[in-house]
Amino acid sequence: MPKFALQLQAQFTNVTSLLPGDGDYTLMVKTKCTSCHEVHPKLIGITPSDEKELQKGRDTANLVMKCNFCKKEASAKFDEPTSKAPLYRPIEANEDSGAEFQTLCVLEFRGLEPVEFVPQGTWTCKGLSSGTVFDAVEFDDGKEWMDYDEKAGDEVSIMELESRWQRA
Repeated sequence: MPKFALQLQAQFTNVTSLLPGDGDYTLMVKTKCTSCHEVHPKLIGITPSDEKELQKGRDTANLVMKCNFCKKEASAKFDEPTSKAPLYRPIEANEDSGAEFQTLCVLEFRGLEPVEFVPQGTWTCKGLSSGTVFDAVEFDDGKEWMDYDEKAGDEVSIMELESRWQRA
């Protein structure tokens, strides 16, 4: 079954360690049916704590749905977290090489493919020099966030946030 890694990249200024604000963060994803290739018209939320039974088989998934067009069942499931690969991996600032795509999480998709990710909700990051935790990061237009680090006396920002789905 195909696994896809959600990868993010951004221009970090005086911050690092971007993560969803909650370990049970709901990914908002646009999907496409692998049978009829119809793109679902709305964003779909995939939450790690949601466990739903598949109609066929004994397995469970974090998302179970039917295609609106061809009515085939489809599902998505987060990779099981381990000590080396937690559910959500921090996106780190890379001063040397600039913005590079880094994996946030990995999901297994059956009957559908991810097309787009929209970073809704609250995220967290840390001040690069001060270690200040910013726990109310929300991206304006899905691409940028700015604040001020009182301890360091610097502007902090995450700009040009981009995402892609890569086969894992």
